[in-house]
Amino acid sequence: MEPTYVVALEIGSSKIKGIVAAADATRHVTVIAIEETDAADCVRRGRIQNPVEVSTRVSDIIRRFENNTRLSGARISQIFVARGGRSTFSQQTSADVRLGSDMEITQSTLDKLHNEARYSLATDRDILAISDRRFVVDGAEVKKLIGSFGNAIHGEFTIVTQAPDNLRNLDRVKIESRGSDVPRHYIPRTIAQADMMLSDSERQLGCLLIDFGAETTSIAVYREDSLQVLAVLPFGSSVITRDLSNGMGITIEEAEKLKITRGVCVDRSKTTPGEGENAEIANYISSRVGEIIANIINYVEQAGFKLSDLGGGIIVTGGGTRLKGFTDMLEAQAKAKVRVAVVDSTVTSPAGNSNEHLDVIALVKYALANYANASCIELPQDAAPAIPETPAFTGTRVISEDDPKLLIDDEEDDDELDEELPPQAETPEKTRSNILKRLKDWFVINEEEESELDENQDDDLK
Repeated sequence: MEPTYVVALEIGSSKIKGIVAAADATRHVTVIAIEETDAADCVRRGRIQNPVEVSTRVSDIIRRFENNTRLSGARISQIFVARGGRSTFSQQTSADVRLGSDMEITQSTLDKLHNEARYSLATDRDILAISDRRFVVDGAEVKKLIGSFGNAIHGEFTIVTQAPDNLRNLDRVKIESRGSDVPRHYIPRTIAQADMMLSDSERQLGCLLIDFGAETTSIAVYREDSLQVLAVLPFGSSVITRDLSNGMGITIEEAEKLKITRGVCVDRSKTTPGEGENAEIANYISSRVGEIIANIINYVEQAGFKLSDLGGGIIVTGGGTRLKGFTDMLEAQAKAKVRVAVVDSTVTSPAGNSNEHLDVIALVKYALANYANASCIELPQDAAPAIPETPAFTGTRVISEDDPKLLIDDEEDDDELDEELPPQAETPEKTRSNILKRLKDWFVINEEEESELDENQDDDLK
């Protein structure tokens, strides 16, 4: 079976990033290529401000994919694009459907509930996603709706919405391959990340996902295996850079480099940063990071959740989380366990640290899981990318053609196999004959053994 090639695009506040990956029959993903370019002057807080400039930079990424030696002659036939950015948040709503009689609940019933939920929300905002929270059938709660039987169905949902102008400018971005427009499918960015980064137990016990980006911070609360709250907050690690730039009288570029190379978060309630320039840097960073964490905690609590009630803890991702001491400061301030999201064993990335590209890898995994036809690459008939085979198992014995015992071992193995297998028969008559012969031989052998045994016993007695 040929692999499925997926192409995805993330237009973020600081970077525009694209990925081409291949998935085998077991859904193991191999990253073929990742390309990125700067987006700081044409995207603000995840919202496109200059579609023409973004189109130019996307075209450059597509061109790099087409010129990649492992994708020689390929044409991109469709692409998956992330949707997120400022003004994205969730709302809760409910819907009811009556079937008229006691009957089986199918996917079409769930679709009707989703449509009713959209209408009941009564909003002019774009709906990015709808997540099931709870179902009640004829007064009794059910864990799995489809396949149940009943008449009166009540559903509760979390619906993720966004201001319409986000999509308008995203639609204006031109995506072409080999001179033709490329059809696109939009993916809810934070939900795609949660699907890949959160474990089943974390979603069930309750957890908070934080994506600490350049100009936005996305958060999602899960509990009882369903999305409860999602929001994109309008601040990120770039505010730390601006604090350093303004406070120390240096350029944005110098401040960003300083933040990366010498930046550290310190819990000032327990530790004094000290004196000198390093202490000044730590002061600026710690003050701003503490404020960002406080805003996140406050938003979650205002939504009706306490971090102490989320047994799965906090899972973090994004470039801002790479600040030294960030996770320690978050853990101390939130009073909850914190772990950093990583790429799991189902992903192979030959080039560099794949954890730096969690955002686009999550898009690939989401497309494979939710789209029946996720294939995005049309290849020439005489060419195909060289995709490393995913081993079906480990511990394979390595043998050499120079081994003089190689053939002998094989022959011995064949002999043992022949002894274990029953004789092959072409007809029932031949099978019957073989069985009778084997029985006759067995009786003869046993009679001879018994005779020898009797003689030996006689000799012993004498």
